[in-house]
Amino acid sequence: MAYCTQDDLLTMIPQAELAALTAEAGDEPDGQVVAEAIARADAEIDAACGLRYAVPFSPVPERVKSLSADLAVYHLYSRRGVAPEVWRQKYKDTLAFLKQVAAGQATLAGAGGEPPGAERQSPDFISATRIFSRDTLGEW
Repeated sequence: MAYCTQDDLLTMIPQAELAALTAEAGDEPDGQVVAEAIARADAEIDAACGLRYAVPFSPVPERVKSLSADLAVYHLYSRRGVAPEVWRQKYKDTLAFLKQVAAGQATLAGAGGEPPGAERQSPDFISATRIFSRDTLGEW
């Protein structure tokens, strides 16, 4: 399940602009190109957040949805090689936030789940039976 949708991208940029970034001709955005950009964005999010949270997120927190949309729009602009400064800055800010999440310096509200391996609270130790103790040491 994708973290954002084409409709989420349309709240950020007009349909004509989305069509210009994705379709070779026409006024309709190419859904396949949009889906690829969203998948790429989601993979970046999962790579960073997978260190602290169980991914993929389900349900998707609003912050993750927003991050995915920002990354996807940037990827669509960079596909054409004309990413405006505002989108380059959003991309840099998003990556910086994801690095903070990965380092444990930031959290995602509503993310739920535990990070991989978090279910183990203490290490398990298994060893052979003791040969020496305070009582048996003098017997040798």
